[in-house]
Amino acid sequence: MSRHAAPRYADGVTTHKSHQAPHFSSRRGTQDLLVYYCLCGEFVLVCNTALEDLPLRPLDHSHILRALDSAKADDGVRQHADIYKISASQGKGQMLQRPDGSLERQYDFRCTRCNLPIGYEHTPPPLKSGGTFTFILPGALTQGVAPPNALLETMR
Repeated sequence: MSRHAAPRYADGVTTHKSHQAPHFSSRRGTQDLLVYYCLCGEFVLVCNTALEDLPLRPLDHSHILRALDSAKADDGVRQHADIYKISASQGKGQMLQRPDGSLERQYDFRCTRCNLPIGYEHTPPPLKSGGTFTFILPGALTQGVAPPNALLETMR
């Protein structure tokens, strides 16, 4: 028997349960999932790390969510991806010129209710489609707490 579970199919959606993924539960000593809302009250983000605990991008002070694990550093340490899900509409890419003269392509995402800009990625839609980072604009979201196991799928 393989160490890794085979992908499961439900209603046309592929899910995969990893043995290495963190386990969230309502018991003490486990991580809580944090819910963030647009200023209009629309649900936008659920993640395992508080935005204020994330690193900030020096260029625009956006919160940086890591979408992929990093390569191992010389000391053998690897930065692990944050666990998160975003509910937002995506805009078209735009090219920005930074104060230092460099160019950067950004694909923004916005609140589905009020169209407020929430953040951006450097890769084209869909969200989390291969880029290393997702950036959340400062002041775009307010916080709440998700019910336990909000991101887990029951696979029995």
